[in-house]
Amino acid sequence: MIMNPRRQTFPTRTRLGALLLCLAAPVNAQVTNRPAETDLNPDAGRGGLVIVNVRLASGEELPMMVDSGTTSTMFDKAMEPKLGTPVGTTTMKSWGVLTTVNVYTMPKFYLGGVLLQAGSQTFTCPVQDSSGQREHPAMGIIGMDVLKNYCLQLDFAAGKVRFLDDRHADKKAWGRAYPIVALNDQDDRPAVAQNLLGLTGPHSLIDSGCNFDGWLMPNYFEQWTNQTIAPGPGEARESDGRFGGETYPFVSVQAEKVESDGIGLHFLARHLVTMDFPGHTLYLQRRSVGPLTDAGLTTTRLAALDDLVLAVGREDATAARQELRRIEHSQAPALTKTIARSLTATLDKKARPAPVEAAPRVKTLPLGDARAETAEVGWLKPSANRIPLNDQVDSPLLDAGTIHATGLFAHAPSRYEYALGDKWKTLRGDAGLHTSFQPYANGVIFVIKADGKEVFRSDAIRGSKQVHYEVNLAGVQTLELIVEKAQDQNGGNWALWLDPTLTR
Repeated sequence: MIMNPRRQTFPTRTRLGALLLCLAAPVNAQVTNRPAETDLNPDAGRGGLVIVNVRLASGEELPMMVDSGTTSTMFDKAMEPKLGTPVGTTTMKSWGVLTTVNVYTMPKFYLGGVLLQAGSQTFTCPVQDSSGQREHPAMGIIGMDVLKNYCLQLDFAAGKVRFLDDRHADKKAWGRAYPIVALNDQDDRPAVAQNLLGLTGPHSLIDSGCNFDGWLMPNYFEQWTNQTIAPGPGEARESDGRFGGETYPFVSVQAEKVESDGIGLHFLARHLVTMDFPGHTLYLQRRSVGPLTDAGLTTTRLAALDDLVLAVGREDATAARQELRRIEHSQAPALTKTIARSLTATLDKKARPAPVEAAPRVKTLPLGDARAETAEVGWLKPSANRIPLNDQVDSPLLDAGTIHATGLFAHAPSRYEYALGDKWKTLRGDAGLHTSFQPYANGVIFVIKADGKEVFRSDAIRGSKQVHYEVNLAGVQTLELIVEKAQDQNGGNWALWLDPTLTR
């Protein structure tokens, strides 16, 4: 995975002494004047960070990063002429490196016309260099001195940021609750008492300013990779993660020689995220099996896969494997590599196991990697993890506006049946129409049946609209994925089941 330059993290009160006590805002028991709902930037959680546009008292708008992993709010060094005369200096610690920075009086800044609660002082550092935003780099970071006063919800599906009233809201809709605790005795940044290995006890920093899945201290990273040699700082590995008793496929973590584990935005974005800082609780409602597709990962931005796509289109397995090796050793994003592996595997003629035959150690199983007992489609032929060869679409990629690594081609009317044998608990995924036919499709309806009983039915899907599904399969012997025509006409109904994945 290509990662943005390392973000800044900042010292604790113990390290800064009395000065940081001045920088921090007093604890606010309840903020009654909250900003209105605002739009979430489209790339947030998809390789980008959460950026909101605040307004200074002068009327100038400023993009600022929302970072729960940072102690204090600060501004880019380019803002120094507008912050006035420095009132002193302090020491900033970033991944073990100490830097002296200038301290300024905190300016008033507003979000949606509402003055944000903040500390009395701020400082400057090269925020633009660490924000990783290419087109509109952040000019500041909103840290915990502000965030601790609010109940903040990040809705990646709806593309919204909300400041909620945690005293009167219906929290049942927020998902599973995790107590927020201090990271350790010397660091009061927000943490949860488990990590991405699924181990309880070690505290993981809740870090919305980390644009990858997270990190582990070297001793836990060795367990992640099953290696006996300690990894170097910054080394990353992709595997299945565990959190809250659930399995998460395609999690990529780094090894870091720091004093805690961490959970980043790329992992959090699989959920509806509610960070109730006054209530000391993190709520996660899972909405995605795998990571959200990187915002730039579309057919026009996949140059790294071009030669592989051509090789698969020719059904040249030798050339495809050569291209896969090249991609594996490149700096391509982790999701690109996952797609490359899945696409190359479609040329492997080995029989795939039915879900009922999967080994007990297999905790997650994409249906694109499983054998169907029955497969029927209304046009061309059934295909898993690719589009079948045809003269209308020249790419085998599962393209529904963004590219998916696994899935099923399911032109209406279609039906896939799988033998489960009461060995799986949940099916999650998304569904939509192939990009090439979204403007022309007459519309489809996605249906899921468990032992012949309908457990999911979508609305009519047309254009770029997609649907998410999550069904309980406890006790189920047979699973059916069905696509119906939404009306009599069937033109352009190139339906796709996107990353449908079984979990135990």
